Amino acid sequence: MSSTAFTEASRIVNRSPLNRWLGMSVLRADDNGIALGIRWREELISNPDVRSTHGGILATLIDAAGDYAVALKVGVPVPTIDMHVDFHRMAKPGDLRAEGQVIHLGRRFATAHARVLDTEGNLIASGRALYLVPTPASPAPGAQTPLAGQGDA
Repeated sequence: MSSTAFTEASRIVNRSPLNRWLGMSVLRADDNGIALGIRWREELISNPDVRSTHGGILATLIDAAGDYAVALKVGVPVPTIDMHVDFHRMAKPGDLRAEGQVIHLGRRFATAHARVLDTEGNLIASGRALYLVPTPASPAPGAQTPLAGQGDA
């Protein structure tokens, strides 16, 4: 594991008050993507009768893992444009791990896939998201810029 990637990922993750509230930590960060973890606690429960973790927490983990996998490639966190999450099984009390990796990195858009696993390695949720990649601050004089709607390259 690259200590530089791990250090940078930890810096980015720890900037977010939401991530700090969740207790999110970087477990792994390298050229293949990122793994994040959160420790389970009572505040994550959606339904106290079955003690299931709220789906919004799972979706947050999917989004964070995808976003930060892209951020490791482009240097900054990126805004989510679209996201799809599939819930595969109920998340019972226990720590969660989210793994994200970049599927496609273009000039304007990036796609990442992520999955959430429980402590036994069971797939709890998975998803895919589209992220907006930042453009350079200003093009060089005389440089041509891509036309809007021209698509990702």
